[in-house]
Amino acid sequence: MKSQEWFEKRKDLRDAFLQAHGWGEAKLDPVGEDGAFRRYFRLRDNAGKSVILMEAVPEGHNMATPGHSILDFIRLSKYLRTIGIAAPEVYEVDAKEGYVLLEDFGDVSFKCAQETGVATRDELYGLATDVLAQMRQQGKVGDVPLPDYYQSHVHTGRRRVIDWYLPAIRGVQNPDGLVEEYLSVWDKIEESLPPVPCGFLHIDYHFENLMWNPGKTGLAQCGVLDFQGAMTGPLPYDLANLLEDARVDVPADLRATMMDRYCSSMTPDERDVFQSWYRVLATQFHCRVIGQFIRMAVLDGKTRYLPMIPRLSGYIRDGLKDPVLAPLDAWFKKQGVDFTETVAIDLSVKPSWVRPDAF
Repeated sequence: MKSQEWFEKRKDLRDAFLQAHGWGEAKLDPVGEDGAFRRYFRLRDNAGKSVILMEAVPEGHNMATPGHSILDFIRLSKYLRTIGIAAPEVYEVDAKEGYVLLEDFGDVSFKCAQETGVATRDELYGLATDVLAQMRQQGKVGDVPLPDYYQSHVHTGRRRVIDWYLPAIRGVQNPDGLVEEYLSVWDKIEESLPPVPCGFLHIDYHFENLMWNPGKTGLAQCGVLDFQGAMTGPLPYDLANLLEDARVDVPADLRATMMDRYCSSMTPDERDVFQSWYRVLATQFHCRVIGQFIRMAVLDGKTRYLPMIPRLSGYIRDGLKDPVLAPLDAWFKKQGVDFTETVAIDLSVKPSWVRPDAF
């Protein structure tokens, strides 16, 4: 059953929830849905006050998406506000049926704010970077129970460049042991570095999940959304997600400026460690996403991400120039891969090059 049909069959439950909390007469204006069986509406009363209704698959339902828990959203929203981050306040909840009334951050994302010129690119990236610095300085490991990044599908996904990109450009299945060989190179790189600084990770930190609130001041001008998949893990990950986004070109000079801004309170040694791990995590991120986009096209018919592959390829090429990734650069050269290859996929049939154990 399609999500839209499923939600509409529960209209009476939704109406009862809204009626119980004083919003029964409000008009519901759709403001989007996502891939996690969730959708959103803006409600306004006669006085002009507005709230957001989150309508989601309830906790424990067999259609619920892992990592997208309403209860996690609620507890993490509360936690983020305690450390000075503008997460939406939760007004009313029925977790059993999947309904939440939230603070309305408006409809201008950082992406929209930049594209329409209501805020400058440098202003937006500076604010987004400052929010991450606040998370690093105020969010401590153990403050709130979170999954471990290194035990997650996100970290495992660094292998997807091998599972999906390599066979796609070669047109043949990978030989046995290739993924393990590739992962051993990463292990050696990570073992050569000092321990990575860890803390609270948003995990999906980019301009479409940040809302522009010009009526507020300071960090509150950045409303943070879609944090329910947060983890405890290596702090450079979120900054890499922001500054090396698959969706947009972020100039190298801007990335360098934001790196300086984020690291301004660090000692020289701390900065060196952070930057080395930033390069490792950013390139692992791209190795995951470049394969993931091919996987989504092959398995789900979602081809809209394929045009982003050249940008990801460019990020990987640039990253491999860093001395810290010299072993990985040598390994890819041994494989004859330089990330200038064209990816062409026939979606009329499942490609023969997909291994049954591809992640």
